[in-house]
Amino acid sequence: MQKSKPRTRFLAAILIFLLAIVPIIPTIILYNQTFGRRAESPPYRAFLRYGDIPGYARRIVNFPSGTNMLTGYIYGEENYKGLIVIAHSFGDGAEGYFNVIRYFVDKGWRVFAYDKTGSHNSEGHRTMGLPQSALDLDAALLFIAEQEWGMPIMLFGHSWGGFAVTSVLNFGHEVNAVVSLAGYNTPMQVLHDTAKRVLGRAGTLAYPYLWAYQRFLFGRNAGLSAVDGINKSGVPVMIIHGTADWLIMYDSSAIIAHRGNITNPNVHFLTHDLEHNNGHMNLLMCQDAFAYVTEINETFLDLFRTYAHGRHEDACVFMSVYFHHVHMITNGNLTRCFCSQVYRASIPASVLSNFYAGIDRHRISGLNIALMDEINAFFKMSLYPPQQCYATTLPQFPQHPQP
Repeated sequence: MQKSKPRTRFLAAILIFLLAIVPIIPTIILYNQTFGRRAESPPYRAFLRYGDIPGYARRIVNFPSGTNMLTGYIYGEENYKGLIVIAHSFGDGAEGYFNVIRYFVDKGWRVFAYDKTGSHNSEGHRTMGLPQSALDLDAALLFIAEQEWGMPIMLFGHSWGGFAVTSVLNFGHEVNAVVSLAGYNTPMQVLHDTAKRVLGRAGTLAYPYLWAYQRFLFGRNAGLSAVDGINKSGVPVMIIHGTADWLIMYDSSAIIAHRGNITNPNVHFLTHDLEHNNGHMNLLMCQDAFAYVTEINETFLDLFRTYAHGRHEDACVFMSVYFHHVHMITNGNLTRCFCSQVYRASIPASVLSNFYAGIDRHRISGLNIALMDEINAFFKMSLYPPQQCYATTLPQFPQHPQP
């Protein structure tokens, strides 16, 4: 009997090791498949690039975020009404929002956009993870404060950036107003939703391992919350989300899903439920741009199937021009998708070049001007004393024809 006790303890230790340690290995592998690589500036882009429209000068600057130097872009330096800081989505860079930058500059704002860690022209061997966007925005705001421009600061962010502009409020920066599109409340909620979507019920079992690894990478910043930042700051915040968002789910990880926990009285919620504005990537699109991108996506899928290694009857939502240049292109070949599905195709560079050259980038980048005017009005109201800008309702604007 005495000899069996050490053996029992040894077997128990082995079992604990297998249950507690071994599962972290596939967790790390899956995590790094998404965040363990750079988001390079794409060779092909369906949407407007800087330089497509002349007359928008920019100044390039660099600033530190952790051990990496990030690249920032200052537009509209002739404007002094206020500064709008734009935080981009995961996998993209500042250039992906050039149509938004152009709009704000035309409205008299100075704009500061930047590439986050591991993205486009910024340093970093990888994008790190979902909390990184808040840390990079914190670094950008510290850099801006050093410039002593003396202008009110507005924050505008989408997705990864939608989390950044709200969670960075935990750090106590002086900010006048915030607009968050398709933002998530906490990184762990997004990882949990994604794990369940990819792994089914087994995704819930992966939660503690995802939490442990993210905590290892980011320390206490792994627990940053958008709701905490919104409540702590008290500044006016506009939260915009689509009911059909399949990435940052409207009724789960989205900030808007946690509106019951928001105590800041200066928060305006805007839900999009129309087909051309209720997804993750189309919140700012005009209806014509949505129709055009739908047409282009069908052509792209036909092109993909022509060169695919194997038969794919259905493709996931990432098989589109929204994400092709961001998540799935490596030396002209399609490989593993952001959703962990594997699509293999070898599309010749000349074919891809011709495909993208045939896209009307102005049309596909068309903005919903009514919504942009509403956002602009929201920012303008924050320039006035609190008793004037903390309105309970916002003015409604008619849909303007798209230029």
